[in-house]
Amino acid sequence: MTKYFFQFYSFLNIKLGGKQITKIFVKYLLFSSISIINTPFIKADPYEVNNFSRIKPGKLNISVYVFHDKNRNGVFDIGDFPMAAVETDLIKPDGMVVSEKSNKDGYTNFKMALGSSFYKDIDKDGELYIFNTKNPPNWEITTNNKKQKIVFLRKIGSPGGLVAAEAPNWVGLAPNLTIKGSIAKIKNKVPKDISIEVVDPNGKKKKIKVGENGNFLFPANQGLWKLIFKSNSLKWEKTKTIKVNHAPIEIINIIPGEKELNPHKKTVVENFDWIKYSSLEKIPNGHLGLNWDYLLAMHNKKISGPGYINVLHSGHGIGYNSSGHPVTIRAFKGKSFDFIGGYFTVGWDKANGEELKIEAFRKGKKIFENSFQLSHLGPKWLEADLRKIDKLILSTKHYWQFATEDLHFRTEEDL
Repeated sequence: MTKYFFQFYSFLNIKLGGKQITKIFVKYLLFSSISIINTPFIKADPYEVNNFSRIKPGKLNISVYVFHDKNRNGVFDIGDFPMAAVETDLIKPDGMVVSEKSNKDGYTNFKMALGSSFYKDIDKDGELYIFNTKNPPNWEITTNNKKQKIVFLRKIGSPGGLVAAEAPNWVGLAPNLTIKGSIAKIKNKVPKDISIEVVDPNGKKKKIKVGENGNFLFPANQGLWKLIFKSNSLKWEKTKTIKVNHAPIEIINIIPGEKELNPHKKTVVENFDWIKYSSLEKIPNGHLGLNWDYLLAMHNKKISGPGYINVLHSGHGIGYNSSGHPVTIRAFKGKSFDFIGGYFTVGWDKANGEELKIEAFRKGKKIFENSFQLSHLGPKWLEADLRKIDKLILSTKHYWQFATEDLHFRTEEDL
């Protein structure tokens, strides 16, 4: 029989007469090589068919999928996108409410775990659970399933020990569509005889009330709208044609009496979908015939901020202002451009209601300034139509990042 000896050392510090003495103790362990060799070693079969009746239940997600229903038809179809930061309440059989928000992929996740003691889990079989999706202010649920009642059944061998008798269905949301704007004051006053007439997509005409401060707001549906602004005292009339898609409209450039400049003829769109080889790119000068500063192109799912997810109109690319600092877009020297508009959100839910300021310049002089509120839940279309400018500054009041999509410009034809 072969035997092995192993030495182990112990150290003991003793103070004696003011001096420290270290004593070393040596211990021996004896092992038999025969016992090691003869000990049986059992290895599990890596390809064994499982006995599902013996599986101990763990936890498994069950989700409510939330999406932006862009065509408002109550179906998740082509052109719709996941919606982040929408809250759903899980109402448990005992009345306890567990709240979760949809993630950047649109999923609002809850855990199934049979017999779990954790208060958030779906843990009981044969009882009713209610999923209540909370539509945000000025949004409606298009799928007609705000509350979904689900019974969970015990299922031996399943990952969580429970399965839904009928799984939760997707939930579609769409914003209340409106056209909103303000008429600029002349010598600190809005002309008393200012009027607005609108023609809806069906050709029906309607007068719109203008507030004392020049503000106006009216509900709209998808399609082409014509707005006619008029002041007899100023001998002025302006007509705007606006296409309402999936987002509310914010009009910022209605100046009574102002002579309208002819637009440039070449339309260019910055949709940021050229970003392919990385998830974040700086926009180079000369891109689309303009110079760019502090506007970055990014894949919309690079960051989990809900505004970056929810701003998306098409494709995968979006833009945002780096570190929350002002974005400047300039024309080439001696040239000018028109800023038509674009979609805007604020990147983070903490900054819901942040203000976006728009400043336009021509030959070194500021010719326009206005601002409006942003939401993280979905975009507004900014209808600017600022013509023959050579510098545009986009900034936020509190330096939170805005997100943007489909910026429309008109440039000189030789660019």
